[in-house]
Formats: sequence, C-alpha cells, structure tokens
Amino acid sequence: MNLFLKCLKFYVNSSIHVALAVVSLTCITYLDFDLKIEQNLLSFVFFSTIVAYTFVKYISLVKHKHLKLARSLKLIIILSLFSILPIFISLVYFETKVLIFITLLGLFTLLYVLPFLPKAKNLRDISGLKIFIIALVWTGTTVMLPFLTSEFDLRSFYPEFILYAVSRFFIVIALIIPFEIRDLKLDDIYLKTLPQVLGVFRSKVLAVVLILCSMVFLYFSQIDTYIYVYIYLLLILLVIYSKRESGFYYSALLVEAVPILWFLLKYLMS
Repeated sequence: MNLFLKCLKFYVNSSIHVALAVVSLTCITYLDFDLKIEQNLLSFVFFSTIVAYTFVKYISLVKHKHLKLARSLKLIIILSLFSILPIFISLVYFETKVLIFITLLGLFTLLYVLPFLPKAKNLRDISGLKIFIIALVWTGTTVMLPFLTSEFDLRSFYPEFILYAVSRFFIVIALIIPFEIRDLKLDDIYLKTLPQVLGVFRSKVLAVVLILCSMVFLYFSQIDTYIYVYIYLLLILLVIYSKRESGFYYSALLVEAVPILWFLLKYLMS
C-alpha cells in the first residue's frame, strides 16, 4: 500500500496527471470538430506539459545550489529532462505557423516564472493575473493548436470557433478555482487570487457561473452538449465541495481527472 501511495504521489507531482488532462482536452477538440488527430501534436502537448509544469513548480528549488534535493524530486527532474527529446522530435513535423504559435505559448510560460518587470518579478506575481495566464495557455494549447495542425479551414467556422475557445477558457478557469481555494493558506496576499479577493463562497459562485456560461457558449458553437452536461455537473459538485482544508489529492487528482474522464466518455460515445 505504501508503494502504491508513493507511485501515486510521483504520478501527480511529476505532472504526468496534468499532462494527461491537457492531452485529453486537446483530443476533445479534435473529436468535437471531427478533425484528424495528429499524434505528433499529442506527443508534444504531453511532454511539453511535463517540462513546463516541472519548470514552473521546481525551478526555485533547483536554483539553490546548496539545497539537497529529495530523491523523488531528482526523479521528476530526470523525467523532465528525458521529455525534452520527444518535444524536439515533434517540432520537426510542424509547419511554420504552428512553430510560431508554440513559441508564443512558450514565451508566456517562461515569463510566468522568470523575472522581467521592475515591480513584479514575473507574470505570476502580477496581482490577479495568474489564473488568466494559465487559462490562456491551456486554451491556446488545447483549442488553437489542433486547428493549426489540421487541414480544417478555420475561416469557414470562425464564429463557432471563437465561441468554443471562450467556452474552453471559462471551463479552465473553473477548474483552477479549487486549486486557488486549496492554496489560500500558501499564496502570498499580493497575488490577489480570486479566493483572496472574492472569498471562498463567491469564488465558488463565480466558478459555477463560468461553467454554465461555458455550456451556453458550447451550445451556440453547435457542439453536441449531451456528454458535456454530465461532466459539467460533476465539475460543479467538485467546485462546491472544494475547501481550504481539501487534501492534496482532491484538486491535484480528482479535479484534474475531469478532462480525462470527459475525453473517455466522448471517445466511447463518438
């Protein structure tokens, strides 16, 4: 049992779980618009998510030369380093427009962590901006990239695409709110996260409103919302029951499992 818990903790902390969640959202976009799934893109999304999240979460620890790293963290860093190779292999197969967009997403990720402003160390330290940067990168990765790597003529479906992208942006914010509620006791007050500004109850209300708005935008983007109803109801319940005292696995495992379950249902019923 102890071994199982250690493996589960490594699975979550190494960002494999969140990488599967991002890949699942990418696949959902492919399925929703009947696009041909590009294996190279899924490989890129999976391994780049592992590298990006490892970089964001652990760069501050790695920079301390005299800090002895735990064995599990060393394994996470090794996994991240090995993930760089398939990322570059995937990049070889992408067109210039895809590479440009990936560069923009990568730049946002770097600026999220690295200092570049005089009064704010990075994008994460700009009050109230953190959640929107994450949602923007997730939306760009899981919605825009599948279209850029397909032969689909975006101009012929432009209004529906915009509605779909906004819907995804809203649902990602709703997914992040339970994390911000859990991290209330850890986040610095200057970050002005939604729970810090609105309080826990109002943040939950906002998350539910965003989920419902996401459903409305999906409906008008002419996407079959049958499966979405069940997933969105599940997400509403997870938001409602999230709290400051939520265990690590409540948000990091259960909430982030929603996109994976969403994709599995979509795939099995498509």
